[in-house]
Amino acid sequence: MFPIKKSLFAAVVLAATLSTSNAFALPGLSLGVMGGAAISAPTVSNAALLGGATVSGGTGLSAGGTLGLGPLEVSALYSQYKATAALGGVSATVTANTLDVPVLFRMGVGPIGLGLGGFYSMHLSDDSGDSSSGGSNYGATASVRLTIPVIGLFVDGRYNMGLKEDDGVKMSSLGAYVGFNFL
Repeated sequence: MFPIKKSLFAAVVLAATLSTSNAFALPGLSLGVMGGAAISAPTVSNAALLGGATVSGGTGLSAGGTLGLGPLEVSALYSQYKATAALGGVSATVTANTLDVPVLFRMGVGPIGLGLGGFYSMHLSDDSGDSSSGGSNYGATASVRLTIPVIGLFVDGRYNMGLKEDDGVKMSSLGAYVGFNFL
């Protein structure tokens, strides 16, 4: 065997490591992670159901993974949604933890992409102390994404319009995310 200099060996290992994700990538396949925050926006359709209470939203965190297959993107996000109900000077805030699964059809030009689709949200837990509270939610979702293609970094703004009404309230959200695509 012939001797290999340490610096040449280090350069080869670094180049192989940086190109590994591209070596296994399939055309139209993307895999990434994302995280951010979302502002909950409850809509009350019948104020009489709430006994005169007012309901407002709050900010929660969200994080998870995303898989893209061509123009189709599926994500799994652990999310928090907050809602505050106030009546007669007394207020109570509930934070619900959910598993959100948005499915988007993405299209775009260059680094700017639009996504349209739907989402399903499964209730995991909350801090209300009521074991019967919670449930699922579903609705439409829209996204605007700016991607830096060379490094896979992206910024994504989303609006989830909740369509399921639960006790006269529909829950929607507006979120901002930062993510990174490995493939």
